Amino acid sequence: MPKQTFFNLPDKKRKMIIDTALDEFGSLPYSKASLSRIVARAGIAKGSMYQYFEDKKDLFVYLLELAAKEKLAYIQQKVDPNVDFFTAFEQTMLAGTRFGLDNPKLWQVMANALDSMGENVWNEFVASGKKMSLEYFCQMIKRGQEQGSIRRDIDTRLAAYMVSSMLSQGLVEYILNSLGVGTLDELLAKPELGQKLAEKDVKKMSRELKKILKSGLGEESSNKE
Repeated sequence: MPKQTFFNLPDKKRKMIIDTALDEFGSLPYSKASLSRIVARAGIAKGSMYQYFEDKKDLFVYLLELAAKEKLAYIQQKVDPNVDFFTAFEQTMLAGTRFGLDNPKLWQVMANALDSMGENVWNEFVASGKKMSLEYFCQMIKRGQEQGSIRRDIDTRLAAYMVSSMLSQGLVEYILNSLGVGTLDELLAKPELGQKLAEKDVKKMSRELKKILKSGLGEESSNKE
């Protein structure tokens, strides 16, 4: 995490350092990104950067966490806390998908953490992201139980794990397939492909996932058994 000296900087200078670092880590794999280039482009001394962060990894992890928090804040703004769980789920999926497609630079930074020499960085980020996601869905499910839209006899944490997994790996793979690419790296190399997924397509996908989650996969007659 950044040192207190970083947070003591004027807002304009702090933002300039973050934006410069995002450009560097977004354009190159983690192992090839250079702290020297970042400080040169930001117009600060390299020694000053070490007063703000321990090293390159510390700066990169901070950027990853910043991206995750921005996404969570964006989603929370788009989700109505007064609706039932399934409507909130649909709103969450719609907002999360739109955020990723509209912020290719942040996606690129996160994807570059997959670079082999940055494996430990990625693992740390994934662990932090999973914890944040689980907490978010646990709160959603508990609120749904209180509202009466979610059964009270289910294991809240297990349900949160299942919903979180469906919205991460499964949904990403479905979106990539829909756009005709095989990996996230391919999409990030051509961010314009994300625009092929029209708003109506994202909304339809959100409704379908809501239907699956709410009603399951069985026929109505099977559900009555």
